[in-house]
This record gives sequence, structure tokens and C-alpha cells, in this order.
Amino acid sequence: MTVDRLAGCVADVGAWMNSRLRLNSSETKVMWLGHKNQIDKINIRSVPVLCWTVSIVNRARDLGVVIDSRLMMSDQVTALCRAGYYLLRQLRPVAVSLPEKCAKTLV
Repeated sequence: MTVDRLAGCVADVGAWMNSRLRLNSSETKVMWLGHKNQIDKINIRSVPVLCWTVSIVNRARDLGVVIDSRLMMSDQVTALCRAGYYLLRQLRPVAVSLPEKCAKTLV
């Protein structure tokens, strides 16, 4: 079965990494990628990974990029907009004390 092969591959990677790095069980995520109709057909909700069981997630963050199971970039765009608006709100108190030209450059 595919899940058993995946578990075997992760076990091999874990054994290889054992001398270099450690897999963090709390940070390890499994996500099915594909079209919504394909993903809905999968009824596996957890995967054995080394000594623990990892549940399936619909979205994950890797190197700051939000990836969702359907590879729609809407979650990433939402996260970027949220971060941008947050930073703009943080600039408001500083921009008030600057000359207009400097405030425009800052923003």
C-alpha cells in the first residue's frame, strides 16, 4: 500500500538523518496533494512515521510559504496580505512624526 511505502521511505530518511539531524515529531506533517475530488476519496486520516503517528493536515507552512492540499495559493495570498497590513499599521505611529516626503518613502 502507498502509505506503507511512505512510512518506509520516512523511516529510511530518519535513519540517514539520525547522525546529522533529528526529525521533530511535533513539526512533522503529512498532506495529500491533488484535486478536491481525488482528496475526498482518500479515507486515511493518519500515517505511521517512525515511532509516532502523524495526522493528515490540509495546509502547512514550509520556509514561510503556506501550501494547501489543493495547491491553490489563496492561503499564501491571505497570509501575505495579513502580514503586509500588519506592517503598515506598525508604520502609522512612526510616519506621523516624519515629513510627508519621508513618510511616503517609508511606506
